[in-house]
Amino acid sequence: MDDWNADDPESERDEWEWCTILVPRFALNVNRTGMKTRWLWPGRYLYRWSRTYKRYVYRRH
Repeated sequence: MDDWNADDPESERDEWEWCTILVPRFALNVNRTGMKTRWLWPGRYLYRWSRTYKRYVYRRH
């Protein structure tokens, strides 16, 4: 696993990346109305590391 520097404003960890979810999971989901913890159903999502919440945040494209 790579070492990430949280203080680096140009960190690649903060960029949105594609992932495919095969098994439903409970995670932070962001949409137009805000961010909530909810079920993510199988499909393609964009995800990135949240410095504030210290976990991954997902959004449906």
